[in-house]
Amino acid sequence: MEEAPADLGRLDAEVLNLVGLTRRAGRAVIGTKAVREAARRGSLSLALVARDAGDNARSRVVPVFEATGTPWLLCGSHEALGRAIGRDRAVVIGIEDARLAQRMRQILAREAVLDIAPGGRHEQ
Repeated sequence: MEEAPADLGRLDAEVLNLVGLTRRAGRAVIGTKAVREAARRGSLSLALVARDAGDNARSRVVPVFEATGTPWLLCGSHEALGRAIGRDRAVVIGIEDARLAQRMRQILAREAVLDIAPGGRHEQ
């Protein structure tokens, strides 16, 4: 996997703070199975996938996001995502709050660090 730009760590930290808020508000979906089900129901405004998620983990969620049109982004490590929600690690987190999801996308896109494709899918 290629190295991330220096500003990415700071931007990820801002997004991860919002993930913590989302979790405390009860609007975060945690875990591969739960996120897949929420995406199929259409309840997710955004999905965050750990940058260091393995190919196997990505292959279980990304096709569901693409099939359902669920926007998704790479953000943080699995350990950082986990810390944001009070766990040891998390590979994928779903965001059900549309306003917080939009803010997360704005943070990551505002400095042109990410190229967000029309479906919201992250291209790296």
